[in-house]
Amino acid sequence: MTKSASRGSRVNYIDNLRWMCVLLLIPYHAAMSYNIWGEDFYIFFEQSKPIAALVLFCSPWFMPLMFLLAGVSAKFSLKKRGYLGFIKERFIKLGMTFILGVLLINPVLSYFADVTHNGYIGNYFEHYKVFFTRITDLSGNDGGFAVAHLWFILVLIIISLEACVIIKIVEIIPVKKRESLGLICFIVLTLAAIATYKIRLFDKPVHTYFFLFLLGYYFYGDKTYIEKLKGLKWFIVPTFLISATLNVYLVECTEGFYRLNTICNYLAFILGVPALICLGSLWLDFRNDVTGFFSEISYLYYVIHFPVLVFCQYTLDQIGMNHTGNFFVTILLAVPITLTLCIIYKSIKMHLATK
Repeated sequence: MTKSASRGSRVNYIDNLRWMCVLLLIPYHAAMSYNIWGEDFYIFFEQSKPIAALVLFCSPWFMPLMFLLAGVSAKFSLKKRGYLGFIKERFIKLGMTFILGVLLINPVLSYFADVTHNGYIGNYFEHYKVFFTRITDLSGNDGGFAVAHLWFILVLIIISLEACVIIKIVEIIPVKKRESLGLICFIVLTLAAIATYKIRLFDKPVHTYFFLFLLGYYFYGDKTYIEKLKGLKWFIVPTFLISATLNVYLVECTEGFYRLNTICNYLAFILGVPALICLGSLWLDFRNDVTGFFSEISYLYYVIHFPVLVFCQYTLDQIGMNHTGNFFVTILLAVPITLTLCIIYKSIKMHLATK
């Protein structure tokens, strides 16, 4: 078990936070089938406040944290590969994954959505025609063309390219000048992320994610900054937990407290990211065989987990399992199945590499 190394190497707790977030996706997306805010999703069973609470608790901070972690990782990747290598890696690894995912992964989601919501009776391969001709909101919840969960990869490509321009421009500024402006830049980026939180592009706060990516790149991979942040943990962590919990309560159990609900939602977003970074730096700053394995397969797990999840939900529903049981059994099945597929892929890749 090794501690995080110097500023120039990867930070173990960043990798650990990432794969833990990715593992949370199956319970999170399974809970979406019980949402109480009227979203159809690919398969919808019934409204369930206890199950939907998982989504309400996680949604303010989950994707902001993912983009901030991506920014931290980009710092090490850019240092290792240089600008051209970094951009090439974005297009090859992320771009090819996105294209293949849209062609092979997302049609599965749209097929099950069409079957459950619209009564589609054709076979899976016949549904490809529907997939590429029914263009609506790009979610695929209605059985049409879907970007689905791969929107994260597409947005990450765009943000990475934009960030490269900003980073290159900032490098022109002398180092001492940059260091003197550090606090101001942190405040500006933080305020910009907060101010653009409600500005949506394809129903996502893309501008917020861009500023969080830059915050991750410049500050959250810096040991000195993290040490200062940890000094505030006794305020940040409890306030985050209270705000996130109160946000769930206000949505599910009250009416009319919209302003207070908005405040709690913002606080859960604003404080959730630094709170989890604090906790990660305190308790997750290590690496062993288990964490190394999950870090290695987290990207593939993210890409393939969704069709496995929806297939399990649909199959269990067809054999008559009750809706509450479906939620828990789906998680118990989908997680090991997805992990097994990742292991198989990893084994095949290693076998081909040795030839």
